Amino acid sequence: MKKSKNGLFSGLAAAVTLIIIISLGNYGCKKTTSEPEPVTSQGVLYTHSSGITILSLKGTYYLMGTHYGRLMKDSLQKWANYYNTTWHDANPVVYNYVTSKILETGNDLFLSDKIKDFLDGIVLTSGLSKNDVYRLDQCCAFDYMFSGNPTISKGAACTFIGAYGAATGGHTIIARNLDLQRPLAVRNYNSVITIMHPINGDHMVATFGFVGFPQGYALLNLDNSVFTEYNTGNSADAGTDPDLTSRDMMDLAFDAITEKGNTNAQNTAEYLRTGRLLSPSFFGVADQGNVLVVQRAIHDTGVIAQNSLGNNINGMTNVFLDSTIHKTKLNIYNASTAIDAPEQGKDTPARGMVRWVHLVSYFTTHPSGLDVNAMKTIISTDIADSGVFIGGYESQGTNSFCKTDATFGSVVIDLNDLTQVWWLRYDYATKNKTWDNVDLTTYIK
Repeated sequence: MKKSKNGLFSGLAAAVTLIIIISLGNYGCKKTTSEPEPVTSQGVLYTHSSGITILSLKGTYYLMGTHYGRLMKDSLQKWANYYNTTWHDANPVVYNYVTSKILETGNDLFLSDKIKDFLDGIVLTSGLSKNDVYRLDQCCAFDYMFSGNPTISKGAACTFIGAYGAATGGHTIIARNLDLQRPLAVRNYNSVITIMHPINGDHMVATFGFVGFPQGYALLNLDNSVFTEYNTGNSADAGTDPDLTSRDMMDLAFDAITEKGNTNAQNTAEYLRTGRLLSPSFFGVADQGNVLVVQRAIHDTGVIAQNSLGNNINGMTNVFLDSTIHKTKLNIYNASTAIDAPEQGKDTPARGMVRWVHLVSYFTTHPSGLDVNAMKTIISTDIADSGVFIGGYESQGTNSFCKTDATFGSVVIDLNDLTQVWWLRYDYATKNKTWDNVDLTTYIK
C-alpha cells in the first residue's frame, strides 16, 4: 500500500495553513468498561479486552478531533516520539527534508477538509505540534518514504476481498489487509477503532487504523453498512495529478464514506470513480448485497469492476482488473507473465498477481461455506502457503525478495452482522496469529 517515488512527495506536499478555531466545550472522559454507554458530545474511550482502543465521538469534525486529542494524548505522544526517533535514525537526510520542506509549509493541500479540521482539533488538545500530528496521520506514506532502498522496495500490494451471494448465505463478507515495511512500521498492536458521529448530517462511521490515523485503512458507513478501503496503484500505473482539488486516496475514501448522499456501494463507488484523485489507486467498496472494485488510473477514466473472481465473489490485489484501462503497466491481462519475469524482485505487483492466483484458487475450490471463518483463513494464510499474508521472513515464493515487508493489519467484517468484526493479531517474535472479535453494535448506540 505504499506510494511510488513520484507520487509520494506530491501526496505529502502542501502549502496551506489553517487557522485553528479555539472555541471548545467539554473535552471528554476516559473509561475502561465492558458495558459501553451511549455516544455523548464529550466523547468516550473504551478499552476492549483484547487491548484494542475504541473511541466514540460526536460533534463537528473539529470538536471530534479535540476529543480524540485529549483522550489519546498519552498514546499520541508515545507514538510521535517513536516515529520521530525511528524515522530519523532510518534516514536523517530525508527526515530533515520532510520536516523542513514539506510539513512546515503546511501538509494539508491534498487532505480532506474534514480531516484537516479533525487534525487541527488533535493539535489543540494533544500537546503535539502540527508536524507531529500530520506525521502520525501520514504514517503509511512515511514508512515507505524512510525505507532504505525505495527503488527496490515498492510496497507490498495490500489486498481487499469481498464475497456475497448464495455462497455466503446472502451475507456480504469482506477482508482487508495492510502491508508495511517491517523495520519501520506500526508495532505493538496499537490498533484503534474510531467511531465518528458528525452533527452536520454526514454518515456515522467507524474507521480501523492506528493511533493518530483517524481515516484508518478500512472504513465503514454505520448508517448504511457500506464498507470501503484503498490501495495505491502507483506500481502498476505511473503519474500524479497535483491539482489543487485532488485528494490523497485515504482522504478521498474518507470523504466518500462520510458523504451524506452515498448510501450504498454503487453511489459510493461512483463518488470514488469520479472524485479528483492525486495518484493511481484502487478502492474496494461493499454493502450488504454487493461488492465492487473502483480502479483509478490517472490518465484514463476510472472504472467500476464487479465479479472479478467469478462465482459471486469479488477480490482485488494491486493490479488493474479491467481491460479498458489499457495503458497501465500491469493488469490482469499481462500480469501472468510478470510472475516469472526476471525483474520480479523489483516489481511488487507481481506478488500482487501471485495473491490473485491464490485467491482464485481458494474460492473456486470452496464454492460453499464462504463465511467469516473462510475469510479469516485466506487473509491470515502465508503467501508462501497459497494465502495472502506476508510475514516478512519466508524463504519461499515471492516473499524471498522482500524480507522487510510484512502484513501489519488485517480485518474481517460481516456487513450483515456487525457483531462479527475480527482483527488479526500477529506476534512477530513467535509468529503466532490470533483473531480478536469486536461486537461493534455495542459501541454505536
